Amino acid sequence: MLVSLTQFNIKRPERLNYDFLLPNPDNLIKNIKSKSLRSFLIESDEILAKNNINYKYEDLTEEKFIAWLPYYKEKMEEHNYDVRAKKNWYQEQINKGFIMKAIFMYQNKKLVGSGIFDFHNHIADFAYKASDRITISSKKAASLGSIIEFLFLKKSAESGSYKIATNRSRNAFGFFNTLGYLDLKLRFGYKPRPSKDAPLLEEVPVNEKGFVIFYGLQDDQFILFSLQPESTKGQRFFDKTPFIDQEIPFKEIYY
Repeated sequence: MLVSLTQFNIKRPERLNYDFLLPNPDNLIKNIKSKSLRSFLIESDEILAKNNINYKYEDLTEEKFIAWLPYYKEKMEEHNYDVRAKKNWYQEQINKGFIMKAIFMYQNKKLVGSGIFDFHNHIADFAYKASDRITISSKKAASLGSIIEFLFLKKSAESGSYKIATNRSRNAFGFFNTLGYLDLKLRFGYKPRPSKDAPLLEEVPVNEKGFVIFYGLQDDQFILFSLQPESTKGQRFFDKTPFIDQEIPFKEIYY
């Protein structure tokens, strides 16, 4: 279901970028915002070893990219996400002069996690991620996806060539992406912004509960909105804590 935003004087950027200013690699952990995430990531090498997981950070050839696509498709469909990576994407990036890299994680020689990156104009771009949902630690904020994200930032910072790390996503959390996806970006310390040339839409989709979180523009201010049915007003509908204490204002709206 789509809910009109004209009643709230809000326009919703269709897509977002998340920017992370890359520090000196020795200061990377200190620049991650969440204390619990820092506590987990500082032990990431030991946690991977304990789970018999190793990884390769390598140049990404077209052959490796095409061989990876079935795994990516399987993971996206498993989690009901859009399958966005296509075979022709690799050559399009190469034609732009981009450098292509990848991280592939293996547990007992089986692929369990991956990240696909491109690099250009002092920007490190995390293009695609796909991983198994496996328990690797009892620590708060522990996930294989978090380690892949951290390794992307670490390798980008260590190169010395890139000033900004960036990701992209569609802008409707709880519908296109999970709330956990956004929570993780904010825990790392990424700064969301409307993607360049992203259309500004006057409606937003809601999930089966009639709920969604999204970034929108209201009176020229960039705000994170929680939209939910009027009947839920005053209820603890979900944990808003991760989204309130941010630099970008958080606002609840009801329909």
